[in-house]
Order: sequence, then structure tokens, then C-alpha cells
Amino acid sequence: MKFKALALTAALGLAATVTYGQGVLIWNIGNGGAPGATSNGLLYTNATQNATSAQGIFDGFNFNVGIEVFGGPNAGSLSSMGTYVVGSPSQYTGADLGKFQSGVKINVPGVAAGGIAQIQLKIWYDGAGGLFPNYATAYNNGGLVNWNWAETTFSNPTGNDPLVPEQQLSGMPSMVLSPVPEPSTMALTGLGVGALWLLRRRK
Repeated sequence: MKFKALALTAALGLAATVTYGQGVLIWNIGNGGAPGATSNGLLYTNATQNATSAQGIFDGFNFNVGIEVFGGPNAGSLSSMGTYVVGSPSQYTGADLGKFQSGVKINVPGVAAGGIAQIQLKIWYDGAGGLFPNYATAYNNGGLVNWNWAETTFSNPTGNDPLVPEQQLSGMPSMVLSPVPEPSTMALTGLGVGALWLLRRRK
């Protein structure tokens, strides 16, 4: 009986070891990628706060971002892993521009510990006090701010050691927050293109 109890305890311990560490940390504080980097990327803006055309590194101390996270074993089977609107600049690393630190760990369904997960991030500029409650709202109101949203899907390792921290977003490429044209602007652009096409056909 005692042997069976020991065996059961060992089995449970092994199961805990195997399943521990399937998660990834929703932060990129160890990254340092330049614009265009395909991994270890930072967060950039396509314009400064003064609405110039210059690209800059996102200032995570003075401004916040919201993050929607999806994950799964492949790009065709991603599940929602939560929405995180970081409401306090103190939750960022501050001096490390282009980096964000949510402190949230997510477990990726269908991915074994130490395996490779597919992670999708939808990130939006959320100002100093919170502009948008979610990505869809930020996307649909892109004309309200100079730099607004970005999304990407990438491969990322998951943790497999209970004695070390979970894997961070090391597979994340550099992302550039960009504004979305207002629907009316896109509609007018479409009409203009259509009119030019008709004029060319008549000629």
C-alpha cells in the first residue's frame, strides 16, 4: 500500500514537472531588436507625439499600450489568451524604451512544455490614462491618435524548467504602431481610384 502511495505521488510529481512551464511571459524586456528585426523585437511608433513622420521607439514610461494575446500550436488554431490594458506606467521598464512589461504569464493550450507555440499579439497605443478598451475599438478609431495599433504572429518557445522564469517574447519581431485611415478617408480614396479608372477607359 505504501509503495502504491509512493508511486502515485511520484507520478503526480512527474506530471506536474511535465506540464509546468507551458507558458510565456507577456513582456519583451530582454529584447533589443532594431526596426525590421524578425525576433527579439522592440515596439516602435511611426510618428512622434508631435505628429511628425519620424519613427521613434515607444516610450513605455509615459504612455501605455493595450495587448490582446492569442496562442496555440499553429497559426490556424489560435485561442484567445486574454486582453491586458496596462493602466500604470510603473508596470513598464521605463528607461528601456521600446519595451513593455505586463508581468502576466499565459499557458498556451495544445503546446507541451518546452515546445514551440504560435503567439499573436494585437497591440494598441492607449495613452497615459486609457483611450481604448480593446484592439477593435483602437482599430476603428485610428484617426484619433498619431500612432495607434500593430499586430503580428510569430513562433515562441515555452518554458520547461520549474526552477527558471517562463520564456519571454523572444520570438516577437519589432512592431511599429501605426494609425488607421478613417473609414471616410478610405471610401473617398476608393471613389477616386474608381473615377480615374473610368476616365482612363473612356480615353
